[in-house]
Parts: sequence; C-alpha cells; structure tokens
Amino acid sequence: MEPEAGWGAVAAVAEADQRSLAPGEDQELSTLAGFFRTLYAVLFRPGEFFQNLSREGWAGPLAFALIVSSVGLLGALFWQLLVLAPAGGNLGEAAKLLPFQGLGPGLLLAMMAASPVLVLANLGVGGICWWGSVAIVGARRDFIPAWRIFCYAQAGMALGLIPFFGVLVAGIWVLALMYCGVKQVYGISAGGSLGALVIFLTLQAVLVLTLLLGLAAALALLGFLLLLLG
Repeated sequence: MEPEAGWGAVAAVAEADQRSLAPGEDQELSTLAGFFRTLYAVLFRPGEFFQNLSREGWAGPLAFALIVSSVGLLGALFWQLLVLAPAGGNLGEAAKLLPFQGLGPGLLLAMMAASPVLVLANLGVGGICWWGSVAIVGARRDFIPAWRIFCYAQAGMALGLIPFFGVLVAGIWVLALMYCGVKQVYGISAGGSLGALVIFLTLQAVLVLTLLLGLAAALALLGFLLLLLG
C-alpha cells in the first residue's frame, strides 16, 4: 500500500504543477497586459483557461471581476441613458425593448455612480451562492476554487458594452463561462455542471424574491405607521 500512497502523492503534486496562474496574476506581466490577456483567454479560450487555472488566490480574481463587471454595467446603463435623455425619459411602447425598463435618466445616473458598489455586492452574494451550488452537485467544498471560477466568468460582462442589448448577451455569456469553469476545474459531468447552474439561478431568484418581499413589507409597515401618526 505504501508505493500506491507515494505514487498518489507524486501525482497530486504533478497535477498541481500543471496548473498556472491567470495572466493577470503573473508578476512578470504589467497590470494592464495581464488584465487584457486574462480577458482574451477567458472569452476566447475558456476551456484551456479553466483547465489550467490554479486554485489559489482570491484578490486577483476579485479585482478582475470588479473592473470588468463595472465597465460592462456602466456601458449598458450608458446606452440606455443615451436613448432616454433626448426623449425626456418617455419612449412609450419602445421602452419595453430596453433591458432596464422603467428606469428614468435620474435613476440611471445614480446607478452609474454606484456601479462599483452594486457590482461588489453582486459578486459577494453571487460568489457564496455559486460556492454552495457547486458543493451541492458534489464538487469540493473549498471556497477559493469556486470563487475564482465565478470571478473570472465575469469576463462575459465585457459584452455589456454592446449597444442596447449587450447586457442580455453578457448575462448568457457569464453563465456559459461558469458552466465551462466548473466542468474544467472540478472535472464533473456536463449534467452536474448544468445542475450547478440551475441551483445557482434558483438561489438567486429566491434571494431577489425575498428582497422584494422584504422591501414591500417595510414599505407597508412605514405606510401603516404614517397612518397611525397622522
């Protein structure tokens, strides 16, 4: 049994050595060069990127995701603002075709100003949901590998710069990258990877519904208190 244990240890080391840092985490590259190389690799060679991705480090992926997601969200909000502003915020039936329906120019500007905070909150909540999802389908329970997959998959948000419908394309692309990442990093089946996505989307929907219900309850309580005081 000892030779088998020894061989297993060597194999584990060899497998770890085959994994590499993302270009953005390579100290030999400049920050800008590393960022764009990482973006290119995730968008156009996702299978190779995730297959060779190291499982260590959380700060680099967070910085990458924060930048790409913020720029993508800003782009999507800008294109909608560009359409709404000349029309005075009233597009009639055409407004239903826009991704952020019901948002006026003022609210769009506020969201643009707060985009880094919104993105950071989304990354935190989404990363935890993704970690739980991949754990449920049988992947390892280590947080960092799941976090790295989730953050680098945000490269798809760069497509938010596409006019008007980019945010919708970006959302689909991010999910596709998450699917590819969990399949390559953990080596689980296609069904398991798809299951992780379904669980993730379900958790996100439950969180949004809970938030909306909580907000509605808070507003109802506030209205009731105002009636009592009035």
